[in-house]
Amino acid sequence: MCGSDITAVSVRNVTFGYSRHVTVLDHINLDIPQGQSLAILGSNGVGKTTLFRIITGMLRPDEGEAVIDADAVGDMRGVFMLADGDGLSSALTIRENIVFRSMLFGTSGSPNRIESGRMEQEPLVHAFGLADHLDDRVSELSSGMRRRAGIAAGMLFKPRLIMLDEPTNMVDPGTRDLLIEMIGQLGEAGCTVLTITHDLDYCWRTADRVIRLGHGTVTLDRRLDEFADYDAFKSSVDADGSPDTHHVDFGFGRS
Repeated sequence: MCGSDITAVSVRNVTFGYSRHVTVLDHINLDIPQGQSLAILGSNGVGKTTLFRIITGMLRPDEGEAVIDADAVGDMRGVFMLADGDGLSSALTIRENIVFRSMLFGTSGSPNRIESGRMEQEPLVHAFGLADHLDDRVSELSSGMRRRAGIAAGMLFKPRLIMLDEPTNMVDPGTRDLLIEMIGQLGEAGCTVLTITHDLDYCWRTADRVIRLGHGTVTLDRRLDEFADYDAFKSSVDADGSPDTHHVDFGFGRS
């Protein structure tokens, strides 16, 4: 996986706070080349998901701007973001969710329809083991199967910018392996992938580049090939000022 001369996402001087006195992102500057797989690390509450929402236009920054390049993505139909759940309607089946999404994504010039009766033949449906579950109501699925369905439903429409928020949370090892293989193939196809994750092994196996957010700023920005090995990578990204969990007194020995 590698980048290109086209900048898929440009973040310029982005500052954002949910209140006047609390700044979550403080003058963030970031360029993400087309075709790059970028992992975003950081402890809870440092603004990772907020940055995602600013990039997609769901939030407006207090200062600065985030721009998605139309040459790299086309339009917003070429952006897939998976955050805060699976993006599916619980009241519908997987098949109905995909059909509904195809109606939303289609235009008169590019219908982008996926035929309901031929859905079982879609490679993504087979890869994620969904062929026998297409007519299951989403509310009846396990959390892992919902995650699979949500990813497959979004990826069926061939997005060029994929944004995943903790994709390996609540998934089985098989689904995790599928995700790792999928990210590799997306990079080969020239797609840009942004992933928020605490899963360092997943990050090591899928990312070209890693940034770490802390205290509202970018505290680390390196390519993965700059690290000698996984241990060097893990040691570097763990050095974020987090408390040493091996030496915490929880007080259980007190009488």
